[in-house]
Amino acid sequence: MIFNLTTKPRVTQRKSDLTQLRASGMIPAVIYGAEMESLSISLVKSEFTQCYKKSFGELAFYELELDGKKYHTLLKEKQTHPVTREFLHLDFMVIPAKAPIEIDVPIKFIGEPVGLKEGGILDVQVRSAKISCMADSIPEDLELDIRGLKVGDTLHINALPKGNWEYKDHPEVALVVVHAKKAEAAPVAEPEAAPES
Repeated sequence: MIFNLTTKPRVTQRKSDLTQLRASGMIPAVIYGAEMESLSISLVKSEFTQCYKKSFGELAFYELELDGKKYHTLLKEKQTHPVTREFLHLDFMVIPAKAPIEIDVPIKFIGEPVGLKEGGILDVQVRSAKISCMADSIPEDLELDIRGLKVGDTLHINALPKGNWEYKDHPEVALVVVHAKKAEAAPVAEPEAAPES
């Protein structure tokens, strides 16, 4: 998923400058990369927020335009207000197309396990996997079909699809389990009172 956003150069020296910038509906941010100096930018809060909500649970790239030049980036860090949860600052990392990268990719679970019809409980333990690959080979997600899972079955990292990437997590890391429903404990009988003498 790629979002295109136009940004503006940012010159903020004091904390009050940042406060004023945010009050005008902008978010302060930086663009950085291995072979470039960091660029201070600002972008429209409403536009970024809309993109961010659409990308929830998926891998998203941000094509940032600054003074006519485009930067292919990933959102690496975000600072949010502890109460309002509004974005205070964003860090975007430039991704060269042919550079190797390690990144967490979301796992997309497909279907409903047959074990649920047997009375089992689905327990998703991991929702993303770390992979290493060239930046232009990063998948948007990793699909995992869980329809065949029965009660007591588990799927691990080694069940994820193969591609032009290498998994960095141990192949036996459990991703999803179908547990048997716990039996309800039998009620404990109250001890009978001793007869009065």
